[in-house]
Amino acid sequence: MYSKFLEKKKYHHYLGLDLLRGVSGYGVAISHYYAFIYKNQFSEYISFIFVEFFFVLSGFVLFPQLLKIFRNKKNLLIFYKRRWLRTIPLYFIFLIAISLLFKKLFSFDFFKYSIFLQDVIPNFLNLNYFPIVWSLSIEEFFYLFFPIFLLIVGKNNLLKKCAYLFIFLVLMKIIFLNFFDLDFLRKGTFFRLDAILLGFLIRFFYLRVNFYFIFLLSIILISAYVGLYDYFFLNRNNFFIKFFFIIFLQFFSGVILLLFLKIEFFNKFMIIKKISNYVSNQSYSIYLSHMIFIYLLIDLNIYTVIKFIIYLFLLIVTSAFSYYYIEKPILKTRPRYFT
Repeated sequence: MYSKFLEKKKYHHYLGLDLLRGVSGYGVAISHYYAFIYKNQFSEYISFIFVEFFFVLSGFVLFPQLLKIFRNKKNLLIFYKRRWLRTIPLYFIFLIAISLLFKKLFSFDFFKYSIFLQDVIPNFLNLNYFPIVWSLSIEEFFYLFFPIFLLIVGKNNLLKKCAYLFIFLVLMKIIFLNFFDLDFLRKGTFFRLDAILLGFLIRFFYLRVNFYFIFLLSIILISAYVGLYDYFFLNRNNFFIKFFFIIFLQFFSGVILLLFLKIEFFNKFMIIKKISNYVSNQSYSIYLSHMIFIYLLIDLNIYTVIKFIIYLFLLIVTSAFSYYYIEKPILKTRPRYFT
């Protein structure tokens, strides 16, 4: 019953998700700026949740595309082409740029990054000079494997089967908690596929959620995340805390996703629409490029405010150029799904 309803449902664009994507892109870039340049551990801690937002966003927005695979199996290849054209060309541009900066082009590490294997096991890289792309590896492997899972299990009882998969992936983390530290459990490629799957699952029930409940829960979770910083940091090697922290991040990101879905006034103001669309278009290139600018600015001895303004200027100019002259032309070449 669920599958038939979902396939017939008319999908539309969610302005709130554009804004969340843009907030996440700038949130990661700004928090990493203070984390790397000024060695601010709390800023790095804040960056964790902005990255999590990208995961649930991906699972949620890919839902209708993944369902098209049930209608026509030829759409599986279309899905791969569309995803890879969206993510890989720009990734390689910035991978080459940052590899040249570190004189690592065509090194062993470069090839590990090239095939998204840099975080499959701990300390696999000799030098992790592109540290933020661990999340992209999770995305790419989810794109690769999850559609195949859908075809294998079929559309009947889809919610139940995906829930079982989610539980299985969570249990796998519990099994390996004592073998890895919190950093790898948060970044390990095959440990975090459930973070994107959560966004896919939210698509089944998000319409039933009450806005006021989600708003109150969001305030509580934001306060808890900020307030528990010292506790999480001091106990990050504790068995229970390692597991709880990862689950907390995922639950928190899911609630924020629901909040942005439910804020309807976004659609009433043209200025918010324009800002949301603009920052959403920037988000991917900002995510990929910001570490390059951090490396270039880290030893620049100028006023703090001026350095930050230069950083923002570089992000805005680069992301605008990237979107209009690289990403947008490539996106126009993507094949359409079979109906």
